[in-house]
Order: sequence, then C-alpha cells, then structure tokens
Amino acid sequence: MKKLVNWKTLLIVGSTLAGLIAMYPPDKKLKLGIDLSGGTILVYEVMPESQSSNFDMDELIAALKQRADPQGVKETPIRKIGSNRLEIILPKASPEEVEEVKKMLTDVGSLEFRILANRKHDAEAISRAMGPGGLAKPPTRYKWARLGEISTGVDPTFTAESLSDPSQTWKRDLYAGTEVFLTGKDADGVEKTIDVPIVRNTPDTLFLARPHDLKSITSYRVEFNPSGIRGGDPANPRITDPIIREEKVGGNRTEIYILCAVDRQNVTGAYLSRTYQTPDERLQPAVGFQFNRQGARRFGQLTREHLPEEGDAFKYQLAILLDNLVMSAPSINSEIRDSGIIEGGGQGFKAKEVQHLVNILQAGSLPASLNPVPLQEENVGPTLGEDSITKGWQAIWVSMLVVPVFMIFYYRFAGVVAVVALVVNMILLVGSMAFMQATFSLPGLAGLALTIGMAVDANVLVFERMREEKERGAGLAQQIRNGFNRAWVTIFDSHVTNLLAAIVLYAVGTQEVKGFALTMIIGMLWNLYTAVFMSRVIFETAYARGWLKELHFLKMWDKTSIDFVGPRYYCMGVSLVVILLGLGAFFARGKSMYNIDFTGGTLVTIRLNEADPTVQNKTESQRVEFVRERAGILPDVTVESLRIGQSAKAARFNIRTTDQDMVQVKNKIIESFGSTLAKIEMTVGDEKAIPGAPAADAAKAATPSLVNRFAGGRQYDLNFNTTSFNSTQPPAQVVSAEFAKILQAGGIVNPNSRFEIVAGLAPKAGAGTNLILKTDLEPDAAKAQLATLKDSLANNRDLLFERVNNFGSTVAGETRTLALIATVASWIIIIVYLWWRFHSFTYGLAAVLAVVHDVLITLGALAVSYWLALVPGLNSLLMIDQFKIDLPIVAAFLTLIGFSVNDTIVIFDRIREIKGKTPHLTSKLVNDAINQTLSRTILTSLTAWLVVVVLYVLGGEGLHGFAFALVVGFLSGTYSTIYIATPILIDWMGSDEPPVKPGEVKKAVTSR
Repeated sequence: MKKLVNWKTLLIVGSTLAGLIAMYPPDKKLKLGIDLSGGTILVYEVMPESQSSNFDMDELIAALKQRADPQGVKETPIRKIGSNRLEIILPKASPEEVEEVKKMLTDVGSLEFRILANRKHDAEAISRAMGPGGLAKPPTRYKWARLGEISTGVDPTFTAESLSDPSQTWKRDLYAGTEVFLTGKDADGVEKTIDVPIVRNTPDTLFLARPHDLKSITSYRVEFNPSGIRGGDPANPRITDPIIREEKVGGNRTEIYILCAVDRQNVTGAYLSRTYQTPDERLQPAVGFQFNRQGARRFGQLTREHLPEEGDAFKYQLAILLDNLVMSAPSINSEIRDSGIIEGGGQGFKAKEVQHLVNILQAGSLPASLNPVPLQEENVGPTLGEDSITKGWQAIWVSMLVVPVFMIFYYRFAGVVAVVALVVNMILLVGSMAFMQATFSLPGLAGLALTIGMAVDANVLVFERMREEKERGAGLAQQIRNGFNRAWVTIFDSHVTNLLAAIVLYAVGTQEVKGFALTMIIGMLWNLYTAVFMSRVIFETAYARGWLKELHFLKMWDKTSIDFVGPRYYCMGVSLVVILLGLGAFFARGKSMYNIDFTGGTLVTIRLNEADPTVQNKTESQRVEFVRERAGILPDVTVESLRIGQSAKAARFNIRTTDQDMVQVKNKIIESFGSTLAKIEMTVGDEKAIPGAPAADAAKAATPSLVNRFAGGRQYDLNFNTTSFNSTQPPAQVVSAEFAKILQAGGIVNPNSRFEIVAGLAPKAGAGTNLILKTDLEPDAAKAQLATLKDSLANNRDLLFERVNNFGSTVAGETRTLALIATVASWIIIIVYLWWRFHSFTYGLAAVLAVVHDVLITLGALAVSYWLALVPGLNSLLMIDQFKIDLPIVAAFLTLIGFSVNDTIVIFDRIREIKGKTPHLTSKLVNDAINQTLSRTILTSLTAWLVVVVLYVLGGEGLHGFAFALVVGFLSGTYSTIYIATPILIDWMGSDEPPVKPGEVKKAVTSR
C-alpha cells in the first residue's frame, strides 16, 4: 500500500512540475491575445494573375486560417478588405514568429512532379522555348519552372560580418545557407575574390558566418539554387543536359528557369495522403510523402513511362516543384508508386525548413497566392481600453477566489482537497495551452476561471456521496471508498459525453470552434485526473497516516420531497412562450443582432493632431481612451493604436465599426474629432536646379529621355506627415492628380506635361512620405502653385484619413454553417452515447432538448437586451447593454452546452440507480431522484453561477456580453435539468402504474 501511495504521489508531483515548467517563464510562454496586448497587422494583396475564374475569397481565408492557426488556439482574425486585399492580425509575437507566419501565409504550397525536358525527345520544343518570346509563351505541354536566382551589386556598404545594398528587396532568409562571392581588396591592397557562407538575410542585408577580412568590396554575387542543378557546356551539349534559361529582371537580379514537360498524369500535391519528416540517403533532413490510391496509380504510370533507356545510358530526371521552384530532380531508375522523399538539393534542408514544408503540404495549396511583400505591416496596441483590461483582470482574480473560499467553508477538509485539485487542474490546463502556444484573450482567461467553477462538479458529486454514506452509518474508510466508487459512474458519463461532443466539434468545426473544443478536451481529461485520481490519493493518504479522523460538512437542507414532475406542463408552456418571444426579438433585430466578427464593417485610420491642446499633453493610454470616447458616436467600435518602428507615442489609430456606410462614418468622425484630427502637412524643400540642357533644346534630340525632360528646370523635395493618402494608389499618383487640377485651375496649358512627381528616398519608420517634384515652371509660379497645393491637401476632408475601407467578417457565411453543423453533430453524438448507456433513445433526446432550450432562452435574452437597455433605471440596475453575438458569446454558448448536459446526466444516473431492474419509470421515482440530487445540483450550479456573476458585475466591457450569456444560460440550465429534461422521460417512457411487489402475481387481463 505504501509503495502504491508513493508511486501515485510521485506521479502527481511530477505532472504538476511538468505543468509549471511548460508555463515558465510566463511572460514568454503565456501569449496574450490582441485584446490584451495588441499584435501585428499585416495587409496583403491577392495576386490577380493567380486567381482562377471561380476564385472565392472565403475559400482563401479558410485556407490561410488553417495555416496560421491549424488548431484554432492562437485567435488570428483574417478579414477581407476591399475587393482583393486581406488583413491578418497576429497576437503579440516576436519578430521571428511574425516572419514564420508570413512565410506560412505567402508560400502557396503547390507541389508538382514534372519530367525535365531533354534534347533526345524534346528537341523541337526546346528550339521554340529558347527562342524569342519562348519564356513568356513556352510550347504547348511544356512549362518553365524556376531554378533559382542570381543577385549582384557593386560598392555595397559593409561591416566585418555583413553586407548591405539598399537597392535590393530580397525575400527574408532566402540566401541562408548559401555563399556570397565578394570581390575587393585585402589589407595589403591585393585584389581578390572570396566566398563566405551566409547565415541569414533581411530584404537588403546579408549576415555572414565569419568575417570576410576585406578592406574594400567593389562587387558581390550571390546565387540561390536549392536543387543545385547546373546547365551543361554550351560548346559541347549532351542529350542529358537540362535546358536552362536566364532572364535579367533588373539591373542587379537574374532569374534562372528550367524547362519541364507537362504530362497527362499531372501528379500534384492534391494526391498526397501524408507528409512527414525523414532522413535522405545522406542522413540530411528531408520531407517524406505518400500518395493516396489515385495518386499512386498516376505516379506509378508517370515513372513507368520514363524508365531508363539505352541500357541505362539515358535516364529521365523527375523534377519536384514546390511553388514552381525546383527543389530536386533525381533520376528515375525504376517504377515508383505510392511514396518518395523530397530532398533539399545541393544545400540540403534545415530541420526547421523541413517542418515548414510538412506543415505547408499538410495544409494543402492555396487557391490563390498573396504578394509576398505586405502592403502594410504595423504594430497595434490592445483593442480593449486600459480600464476594461484592469476591470477584466480584477474580475477574473475575484471569481477565481470565490469558488475555493466557498468550497473550504462548506466542505472543510474535503473542500481543501478540492481546492488543491483545482489549483493543480489549472496548472496542468494552462501548462498544456502554453505548450500548444495557445493565445489567452480576456474571454479565454475568464473561461479558465469558469473552468474552476465547473471543475468542482466532480468534487461535489463525490463529497455528496460521502455525506450519504456517513448518514447511513458507514465508517470513514467506507465513506471515502464508496464516495468515489459510486460517484465514478456519473462522473464518467458526464465527462465522456462532453469529450465526445468536443471531439466532434474539433473534427467538424471551424477554426474558432476548434480552439474551444481543444481546450475543452484538455480540461475534461485533466479534471478527471485531478478531481478523481488525485483527490482520492490525498484522501487515502490522509486517512492512512491518521491525519483525517472524521469528515465534517455543512448541510444546505434536510431531505426534500418536492413534486417537480406535477407542474411540468405549466413549466413547459412558460418555457415555450419565453422561447417564442425571444425568437421573435431575435428576428426583429435582424443584422443588428450580430457584432463586427459576423458582419464586417468599416475601417478608418486617423492621425491625431499633435499641436492640438486636447491631444498634446495626453499620455499614450489617455490618447487611446480619448479616441475610443470620441469614436463612440459610431456603433460597435473597437480601437487599435498603431505604431511603426519605435515612435514615442501612438498618434495613429484604426477605428472599426459595424456601420458599412463609409461616407457616413467619415462625416461622423470629422464631426466628433474636429480639430484633433491631423491634416495633411506638406513642407517644400529648397529649390534645386536640374542640370543639363534646357527642355527646349532637349526636345530637338531624336529620342529625348524622361531624365532630361526637365533638364534646366527645377526640383523640389516634398515632405508629408503621413505614409498614406486614403487611396489604393501610391502617394506620388495622388499628389500628382491634385497638382494637375491646381495647375489647370491656374490657367496652365497641358498641366500634366509641366511636371513630374516621383517617390523620393524611402523614409525611416514612422517618418512620413518623401516625394520629388520636377517641373519646368518658373520659380515664382512653381512656389505659388505649391502653396495652393499645400492648402488644397490640408483642407481635403478625404485626406484626413489614411485609410477608409470596408472589411468583411471574421466569420464567413460558410464558416457559420460549418459551426452550426459541428454543434448539431455534437448533439447527435450526445444522443447516441446516452442511448447506449441508458438503453433508451429518450434519455439522449431529453438531454439534447434541454440543451436546445437553454441555448434558445439565452439567445432570446441577448435579443431582448436591445429593448431592456432603453428602459431608464432598469438598464443601470441590471447593467444591461444592447448585447450582440460575437465570437466570445459563441464560446459562451458552447460552454453552456457542456454545463447543461453535465447537470442532466447526474439526475439521469440517479434515476437509473434507483430504478435498478424495475421496468417502470414512475413520477415518484423521478421525483425521488431529483430530490436526492437537489443539493448537488444547486451547489454546482451556484458555484459556477457565482463565477459568472462576478465576471458580469466587475468584468467591464471586455467580459460583459460573454458573462451575461452565461448568467442567463446557467440559470436556464439548472431550471431545464429539473423541469424540462427529466419530466420528459415521464411523458415519453414513464408509467404511473406502481411496481409489482415481491411475491405478488400480476393478474392477466382476458377478454371473453
């Protein structure tokens, strides 16, 4: 016995330590959501050329969500902006994590298997492909795949271990693991060319693995070619040489292409059934893959048709293309059917790259590609105000203390055991979520507090069973043993029901639903471990060591004998009326029933006027609250403070609202903010002469160039206080259009030919926009027209906003349907399980009808809140707002389903226990079951309800709707368990006929 206890104790201590380690250090392991800590906004453009004729933006968003957050625990909203843009908001993350997500989003993940073209079989096609226009339009049934690229440059800036070229726009870490060839002079003035490995790269800088030891660098060359394939000798071509073509795409970059045949088997990643990490022949990390049946048949036919020829003297090469880039091209030696590996070519893959490829291939290819360079990348502050966050945290802490204090007060020693089990439960649950890199939003943290309230359910079941054993006169050892043994069946049924429902939600549901389901699965498993296994170990240890002599409990009341079944029809009638009224209110509200997560709305980006006295002396948090207050004139407002780089104070803000009328939104913001909105400020630099012959002389030249078009004219630097001009066009185009109108109004003939505005030097982060104006206007005329331009831009109402866009919902229409299907599927699994456990379909259906009742009652309460919030006095007394359905409230509905089923199963199990083998289910039997479990029902409901009441009263804006739904739902759940679910059993399968007494023979009814 002692060994067993020691082993169990060791397991409990070890698992608790593992949970603590998983969440340590908390500031790094526990990731807070956008509402609490902000994050990063990324805006991408969908590449038009990648869109098919039946392209669906919702399909792309769903695929991106699957990549960014496959388990649904990171809370990463993705919305449609305008017609062809997407906005992704990443919860606060390190720069490395942001880069990894960007790569996951922009890599299409399109996998293809193609035979390389060769001179033996494809001579005619090669001739056409290598000719003029052959790159843009290759021959039919052939395609050019990317082999890599070469970047070159002269006179770069450098340090001992880095090299920078501002003219480059490299993909981040594209050249990691390759080598750069540097030409320059060493300390002795000797010119030499050396190669140095590259560790990583940014868009314009290469970081080297070791010092290059050159005193000067005149040029550099770096090549990216993951497959390591090289072209043959042009002077002595062989039939096996790959067909390679280079194309200069800029002054410093050359793209390398290789010709492939497009065969009729068309083997792609669509036929993959599995991808995984595996070593290649050199024991380097590689990606293993397996085809499904159709893919294996196609791949087998492809390789069978390209077996070696001429006694193995000639072999075909099979190119493996990922996003049209050749990763490797092994020779085909024999038929291959159902599996293979993707090697990293000459350089080999790094382990991190392999995992990235596996994730991409498992998620499937995107229906369209995003421009890899985001249109916008900015850091945002928390979407909830400082006051709301503070109130939310306070409410969560208070609610976390309510249940432990109550349990210790009511159950004494047993309550202490329950609290220890609850603390370990929370450690294990939070540790598991930290291990999965889950994001904790304010409602999510409130959900953890609620887990405490609901986790006592199992403890209360055990303790109430112990009380029954004590009242029967059992000894302490028997009280402990029977308390756990007899409660186990009920605990098992309630947990398995919730687990099965959660598994179905996770398997069928959307990303938003999956996150909740996964947390629920983990929470249920840990609750079984702590409330049953761990609590029992503590009780048995305390008894064995003599620490526990007697169990003392408070008692809510003596045995009751209330007739719960009798008034069932009145209760059902009242419930039906309330549900119908609620549904009427729901349909009457229409679209106003949904918040921004479901409706989308309008996004505007504003700048605060730093010179305005109202803004000038405010701290950053005061500025956020100021914007939130002024923007409150709009419905359902959320505010995000924006930062670019390391700006001292946030002066730019995103305002989101469900109002989709952009003109109305702009007018209301202008009216509310007034002079605190920053206007476009343009400062004009000194006049600079453009060298060269005058424009008139240049016109005589045979081919006058754009450069000398304004030779002899003047140039002005134009600096602006903003990075955007509320337009999809570049700033230079916006200002050019405005300047052309001004010149025309000033009587200038052919105004567009008199000036040119181009982008200037790239500004530092947060520094605004720099443009260059070139013109042949006389100095006085140019200055006068620029002064008019300055006033025109400053007084343009549209330019008071950096961005004004409509954006789509976070939850698309198909996503809502899928969430509904997942919920209904979870109800079906509840019915099936209870049917199997209780040997009657009615038990399962009754439990689900009670759940539906609770959901509809809560939905109706949310709908009616619109009108209740308009009643003076009542709205402040009950703290009611005009609540709307958003993602936190969806989470509340899912929580309510689990709570309602738990309560119902407890009574059903007691009915089964009392009924035994008796074939009759009578009103008395049902009433006895409800009365015997009444104290347990009230206790568990009360503890969970106290938690949500605290969250409702103290939680502030961030938790108000979430807590309201649960305050109503838990009351309805307790009521429906007693007055709806259980009485249904009487009507559908009960009998008022008394059971036959032992020894009594039932008289047969005969007819004459």
